[in-house]
Amino acid sequence: MSELRERTPIRAADIKELNERLVLGMVFRATMASQSEVVALSSLKAPTVFRIFGELERAGLIVPVVGPALASDRKGRRPTWYSTVPDAYRVVGLDFRAGGASVVVEDFSARILYSEERPLPNGSNADEAYGIVSELIADALNRSSGGPLLGIGVGAPGVVDLERGVVLEYMRIPGLSGFPVAEKLSERFGTDVRMSNNATVAAVAAYRYGDSSRGGGTEEKALPRVRSALDTESVFALLVRAGVGGAFVKGGSPYENGGKTAIEVGHMTMDPNGPACPCGGTGCLEAYISEDALVAAVAAERPCADFKDLDRLLTDGDRIAARALLPAIRRASVALLNVMHLLDPGEFVVISRSSALSDLIAGEAERYLSSRPRPRPDGGAQRVRGCRWDPIFAGRAACDMVFDGFFA
Repeated sequence: MSELRERTPIRAADIKELNERLVLGMVFRATMASQSEVVALSSLKAPTVFRIFGELERAGLIVPVVGPALASDRKGRRPTWYSTVPDAYRVVGLDFRAGGASVVVEDFSARILYSEERPLPNGSNADEAYGIVSELIADALNRSSGGPLLGIGVGAPGVVDLERGVVLEYMRIPGLSGFPVAEKLSERFGTDVRMSNNATVAAVAAYRYGDSSRGGGTEEKALPRVRSALDTESVFALLVRAGVGGAFVKGGSPYENGGKTAIEVGHMTMDPNGPACPCGGTGCLEAYISEDALVAAVAAERPCADFKDLDRLLTDGDRIAARALLPAIRRASVALLNVMHLLDPGEFVVISRSSALSDLIAGEAERYLSSRPRPRPDGGAQRVRGCRWDPIFAGRAACDMVFDGFFA
């Protein structure tokens, strides 16, 4: 353990003893922790915990800090509190899709060091998209100071092979299906790369951090790596962007199937005779509620050039725009009803780049789901919340993939 910092970068496999990873993860996730607190919350013996704390401190991974104030009537020895050393390592979180990419760099205390968004030009193929996102990561690392790179977390579009880090299916970026994103990033940056799809990343962000548009954290704050925003044990997230994705998070863990991301709700058939979808099918949910489809629906009733116009109209309470969207939103409500019967999530979260749009879809879906004859154990109605997609929170959740894997 004394040679931890000499290894660049340290990887989860290098910490061979589960107890050491457990203790380090507890300190990291709690922001600060004392030896006595770890003893009380874990199954480890006090001498084992004291030894591990000593090794982690000598390795430069944790450091004593000023702890919380104690009760005036407390007796006995004052505990020493520890926190992870911010400069021990850096972690990169990347989210990309057709049209754009965003990156976040965090230190070993989960504080954001750098963030940036860049466009992906329309028509970019896989090689061009990879060139843009890899340069985005390289520039982010060059512009942020700190320790060696611990790993890269990637939120990619489409269906993702989690073990190989490959996008299995995505039509909006030509050539991306089968493209070895994780392998190429690992070779370039010499680090572990963990990858999921961006619907899952958005779902985890909503589950752990809530909605930044409603008073959540900012890049200036380090958030504890625990669920806090949503008071439920399971969440199904519907992500509405250039495409439409879905993800189910239960007990903090995203659902997967056979090592692949699952629940491609955007390609649930709503009408076999419906409009064409980029996947090659017809009548998919994505064909109705993707950003382009929603803009087109409003533009048929009043001037609306792009998604920014759509967001502005909805934010201003434009009734014509809202009414033009209702047929598509009602199809989304039907899709969520099917998901409710299949997965029975404690809560639905609708995520888009517009708070007004997310709230509009969520409100209509909640009314529709609550009108269905389905008793709930608590006697309440099905909850559906709107949430604005935010590149900072997506980056945090992508970074979490690295931290979660490191401490697992």
